Amino acid sequence: MTQITLTNLTKIVAGETLFTAERLTAQTGDRVGIIGANGGGKTTLARIITGADTDFEGTRAVSESVQLVPQIAPVVGRSGGQSMLDRVRRALSQHPAILILDEPSANLDDRHQDWLQQQLLHYPGLLIVISHDRDLLTAVATQIWSLENQQYTQYNGDYIHFMSVRQQTRDNTLSQYHREQRERRELQQAVQARHEKAARVRKGGRRLTPAERSNTRSIREQNAGKMERGARALQDRANRQTTTVKPHEAAPVKLLATDLPPVTGKYLITVDDLHLTHGKHDLASHVRLRIKPGERVALSGPNGSGKTTLITAVLNHADQTRLAPSARVGYFHQDMTQLPADQTVWGFLSRATTLDRNRTRQIMGAFGLTATFYDRPIGDLSGGERVKLQLLGILVSASNLLVLDEPTNYLDLPALQALEDFLVGYPGTVLFVAHDQAFRQKVATRTVVLQDQALRDPAHSAKGVPASDLPRLQFEYDQLMMAPELDTKRLRELRDQIAAAQRG
Repeated sequence: MTQITLTNLTKIVAGETLFTAERLTAQTGDRVGIIGANGGGKTTLARIITGADTDFEGTRAVSESVQLVPQIAPVVGRSGGQSMLDRVRRALSQHPAILILDEPSANLDDRHQDWLQQQLLHYPGLLIVISHDRDLLTAVATQIWSLENQQYTQYNGDYIHFMSVRQQTRDNTLSQYHREQRERRELQQAVQARHEKAARVRKGGRRLTPAERSNTRSIREQNAGKMERGARALQDRANRQTTTVKPHEAAPVKLLATDLPPVTGKYLITVDDLHLTHGKHDLASHVRLRIKPGERVALSGPNGSGKTTLITAVLNHADQTRLAPSARVGYFHQDMTQLPADQTVWGFLSRATTLDRNRTRQIMGAFGLTATFYDRPIGDLSGGERVKLQLLGILVSASNLLVLDEPTNYLDLPALQALEDFLVGYPGTVLFVAHDQAFRQKVATRTVVLQDQALRDPAHSAKGVPASDLPRLQFEYDQLMMAPELDTKRLRELRDQIAAAQRG
């Protein structure tokens, strides 16, 4: 039976511990989901399992060879989703005993996400999936290896069970922290009360005569000393009392309308009768789209249907498209080659932001780029961390229209939650592509779909013939019936339209 056993594992990079794992095990039939913050070492663990990385402390026992489908690979003339599908299909066709997939659902449309889930559910070997995709993890994983605070922990059970256990653990930790804080405050108050009482005893009462004050000085000093020793004992107890670290909570930061350039006009984006092509291929015809200020519009559709092509046409001011003159666009498209590798994280964001220093750093913290990242060169960041940085450079810029092409890919779960919260509270306008269904449902105020060479926009799609047209249609039908020559084709059309109007 295929088996993976990792014991007392420690990975050190540049003299610093990247992660530790006391014991991680899996066997044939297990479907392991690996989760954790960007840059924490998930891909590094995968390379250790494959044997590609041998620079670690501890014991690695892997009974058979491993095939790894990497997160990022060159894409030539194909969408990211199509490229990922090719790699996953190729790996599955080889039937490896141990298969590791790094972010396999990134860029996949809804149909191919369903296909991927079904393939993985029926995979007979040992499967390891590195992913931040909540739907995929929920559907597939039978156990979770969670990387948190530089330590891997194994949870036997599915993703829902893991989330429940983690939330319960967090709630218990927070409750313990608050209880310790409360007890500490009570002990501090008792310490203060004893110090104050000792001072009063040492001073003596106002009614003491000079002789009585002199005769009782020694006993008053003894009693005051006992009280102060008791106070010191309580203080020592208070100092030992607080051992629980408060769980991290990133403060949500929302922008105000006054933070953004003002918008004028009824629509920020207008597309009229656009013909979409990619090279010699027709993608869609008669595309029509209107986006009002304040809307958050999700652009959905199969891989290769033309979503990015439509966005590019709008941003390039193609014929039949119009951007409002007041639109200030922040465009995210995951081209990380544009990031200056020699700049620091804070150096890059301080040039991009229009917010004050504190608010910018609050937003960075919500996305997991805390103070430890400020002075790090961009070139030293992981792929997921670079995605965060590029995205943050857009979010804090002077933009009132965010155009985000797959912003959720490769974001860890806390950053994904932070992005959801940010966009829901964003006072500007958003057009985005995201294959994460839960993300779309939470963020979008409207969804339009590119499919079968057409854009379906529920806000502007005709649903049958309006009821107000019924009298006109019946009049035209009666006139044709009395005409010298019958137009049977037109009569059939009118009958269908009248029937549709009556049903509506």
